[in-house]
Amino acid sequence: MADIIELGQKPRKEDNLITPRPLEFRRGDWHSGFAMMCTRNESARYEVHRLQALGSQGHQHIAFVPNHFTLDGGYHYTILALFRYRDNEADMRRVYRLAGMMECVTNAPSPILRTDLLRRFYKTILEEREALNVIWRGNVAHFLLPMDSEFHNPNLFRFKIAQAESLKDLYSAIEAETDAQFDILAESYVFYMPENLSPPGPNLRRA
Repeated sequence: MADIIELGQKPRKEDNLITPRPLEFRRGDWHSGFAMMCTRNESARYEVHRLQALGSQGHQHIAFVPNHFTLDGGYHYTILALFRYRDNEADMRRVYRLAGMMECVTNAPSPILRTDLLRRFYKTILEEREALNVIWRGNVAHFLLPMDSEFHNPNLFRFKIAQAESLKDLYSAIEAETDAQFDILAESYVFYMPENLSPPGPNLRRA
């Protein structure tokens, strides 16, 4: 929780963009709490207001934040892992695939996992968690990030998982669905990160 972004020269307050792609991360105007996820339209509206407020003579009060999802609980650890690998899309998708596996064993049970194949599936999860150095702590309800229904059917993941007839099918379904969700996140959302929530990783230092 004490990790901060190491940016070298301190950027101007107005310049809050961290990375534009594959996911767009921006620096939040707050120092603690959780990351915030909003649509691109909401972000654009907020950025106009933000620049107006910061550019006012002697006045720097930002009156509102965009309509958003607060990324707490399991979402907190998912977004931190994605942020850690923000410069490597392949690893970001791998992290999100792991989140899909975790979702599968908690919220989208497959008939395949009611057999001895469950051991092999858990082995894959443990190997990926160790390789990526990703862990979810506490009483986690969800791992895959929330999305508005206009962009994604929230029941689709469970449906695809339930249709898998073999472990190979299950892995394929998880990969296809998490890749599709990642594409939606990249195209339709912006993420605002409080500075003290940044995990260790490239361009970061531990305070």
